[in-house]
Amino acid sequence: MSARPLHLLEVGINWPPETFLCWKLEGLAAKGLRVTVASRAISDPDAGLEGVELHPLPQGRQRPSRVAVMRQALRLLVTAPRRLLALLREIRRTDPGFRRRYRGTFGMLALYLPLARLRPDVVHFEWNGSAALYLPLFDVWRCPVIASCHGSEISVDPHVPGEDHVISLLPQIFGSASAVHCVSESLRSDLAELGVEAAKTRLIRQGVDPNRFRPANGARGPAADRLRLVAIAWPRWVKGLEWALVAVRSLVDARVPVRLELIGAELGDQSERERLRHTVLDLGLEDHVGLLGNLSSDEVADRLRASDALLVPSLDEGLPTVILEAMACGVPVVATDCGGVSEALTDGVEGFVVPPRDSEALKRALERLWREPELRTRMGEAGRRTATSRFTLERQLDEFLAMYREVARS
Repeated sequence: MSARPLHLLEVGINWPPETFLCWKLEGLAAKGLRVTVASRAISDPDAGLEGVELHPLPQGRQRPSRVAVMRQALRLLVTAPRRLLALLREIRRTDPGFRRRYRGTFGMLALYLPLARLRPDVVHFEWNGSAALYLPLFDVWRCPVIASCHGSEISVDPHVPGEDHVISLLPQIFGSASAVHCVSESLRSDLAELGVEAAKTRLIRQGVDPNRFRPANGARGPAADRLRLVAIAWPRWVKGLEWALVAVRSLVDARVPVRLELIGAELGDQSERERLRHTVLDLGLEDHVGLLGNLSSDEVADRLRASDALLVPSLDEGLPTVILEAMACGVPVVATDCGGVSEALTDGVEGFVVPPRDSEALKRALERLWREPELRTRMGEAGRRTATSRFTLERQLDEFLAMYREVARS
């Protein structure tokens, strides 16, 4: 008789999830885990992930049906009375303003009861905002809970208006979690400054599939007519895309034939998109910059293979998966030295690492790649070696599996 598979519950992510989470969840399911995603943000309920179960949660803040809530509460009272009592106790402990926001006790019961009846072995929150929302359930599940830090949640968000509630709960979230996962050593240091004990943190860096992200077939020759650049990012100020555009303007002024494609530029809020478009027009770069919008991972891989360099001008990062994707494709990277970037990218080896907010340094690095095609080739080959030796998806999945099994045993 085979042992029951470990049940992983991922709470508060989009459905379908971001690409890097799709790879993770499908990979873990293929390794034998039972994987459930509980989501309120469902854009395509018919989207499927191999081996992954979707558990829909109430969406929005519509007034809950008292009859429906009472039925769910009665069901939990019959099957797990201690869970219901624990949930009511935790709801009473929440901030009064938070309770009013979700229409009081009945509204919060409507929010939490669909999850309170689940019996996972491990619960994982990828985003701290979701962990803050479902914090009252930590003691209800009576199983290990893991919180992740992917990037700006603890370095940037504390300085962003409107994030006060989540930030105020971070000590409680990290204190209650069985483990805190971070994607870079720099984030691990940030957690230490917040008082999170080192023994609780788990460093698991991102990984990519080297078969999906691979160099172009045949020898990679230099571009005959222009320097082909690609940047892949949400249009948020923290991604520093304006600095990239200023660098492209400088390249044009230096008579470097250049074309930059921005992928993901249709994501984010309206004001960010319009600001980016205005900057392109203001700098006179209509003939040198293309806004491609969101692309699938296969399309991203194709665009990377067709480029001469990846540009990552961010002001803050965890460990950008796109850097690993570019290296796996044999493409040099020019990135700013923030977060965990230098933990994957060595200046002068797989590409160039320059200071943040320095468009001139970006321009110099990119111009050198244009002037020295042999350097592009060497850096691309070095990036492929680094990606396939240190940043594979298989390695990442094995480390997640080990972490889940460790916390489940303890």
